[in-house]
Amino acid sequence: MHNRLVALTVAALATARLAAAATVDVNVVGSSFSPSTVNIQAGDTVRWTNNTGDTHNVKADDNSFAGPSGGSWTFSHTYSTPGTFGYYCTFHGFPGGGMAGTVVVGGGGNSQPGTLRFSQASYSANENAGTATITVQRVDGDDGAVSVHYAASAGTATAGADFTATSGTLSWADNDDSSKSFAVTILNDAVDEANENVQLALSSATGGAAIDPSRQNATLQITDDDAPAGGSPPAAPTNLQATAQSTTSVALTWTDNATNETGFRIENRTVDGAFAEVFAVGANVTSAVVPGLTPSTFYLFRVRASGSGGSGGTFSGYSNEASATTEGIIAACVAGTETLCVNNARFQTEVVWRTADSSGRGQAVVIPTAPDSGLFFFFGSTNIELLVKVLNACVFDRYWVFYSATTNVEFALTVTDTQTGKVKTYFNPLNRAAPPVQDTDAFATCP
Repeated sequence: MHNRLVALTVAALATARLAAAATVDVNVVGSSFSPSTVNIQAGDTVRWTNNTGDTHNVKADDNSFAGPSGGSWTFSHTYSTPGTFGYYCTFHGFPGGGMAGTVVVGGGGNSQPGTLRFSQASYSANENAGTATITVQRVDGDDGAVSVHYAASAGTATAGADFTATSGTLSWADNDDSSKSFAVTILNDAVDEANENVQLALSSATGGAAIDPSRQNATLQITDDDAPAGGSPPAAPTNLQATAQSTTSVALTWTDNATNETGFRIENRTVDGAFAEVFAVGANVTSAVVPGLTPSTFYLFRVRASGSGGSGGTFSGYSNEASATTEGIIAACVAGTETLCVNNARFQTEVVWRTADSSGRGQAVVIPTAPDSGLFFFFGSTNIELLVKVLNACVFDRYWVFYSATTNVEFALTVTDTQTGKVKTYFNPLNRAAPPVQDTDAFATCP
């Protein structure tokens, strides 16, 4: 009798466990998923069905699965970890837009994935330390596997000269609440200079974990260890100007205001990158051509003079910043999640953006009824940031570019005429409300 009761209990538990897992149906209706958002628990399954006769498919934003393509199919996927997961039809959508949907997976029961944070608000390391270890904690829960993206980027310190920029992902297993760490490489430049800092940031937590907003960002101070050099630092260069030379190079000119420099150091960055040293020239030089750049890309440049003393000497302050966009490649426009092809697909439009603690590329939204126009969003598909249109005004011997942006983030909108390689870029600095632009002189490339 005892054995029979045990067997019945085990069977009941197994039945309850199976019953706990659910299957939620999502149907293809026209060119959309219905419902577009479903809420499930970890261990549940989503089943997609297409009986429209029209060709569709389903693919995960993170490429973790891809279903069949065609006019009639059923596909299922079981979600084992909490989090928010996007999917889309590759024929009629893209991640976060068009024919797309979202699965929100809860932890179930009293699941506590925890909160992720830097162990302290600021770190410090001597310039000769070689590396600085940055610790990230998981507190207030350890249920389920979680992860978080980290990045170390330029503050007052310069990437490539004072430290090496780095980014990556830290991961925790289920029931793991140990601290994780990553290393930032410190570069000893043997130059007497002020202490400088590196910006540290956490983002994109997965598995249902939260990020502590008070410890989402931190700083790493690099303490200078060099003795003062003899003499005064050189005067900073001024009047820096930048002009595109080709698809991969930009020419710079500046005014040399120093009499004791040993050379000049040139740095550049893209909108979504940090300043890093890319080129150096000798004393009394007032121009340079920076090679090895990417076509149709907006760059910001700055220059400083280097002085004598020690193995590296002292540095002047930086010049003004100057910008230029490399020329484009003559090739057919290829539409994508980050690229709009407008005005008979002649003009390629792309946007790169940056805030104080994050950056990225604008996600394109096609307007089928207005092929000369398009939209971009930065943070989510429900939050449109920018409208752009390229108009054929060849009756005035021009193509016009008009755009309007409802944002104050830093961005560069780049428009490339794919038939000539000519490029126009429109730049908005961080924290300025972007004004509307009507450029009626944009492209003298008719017809």
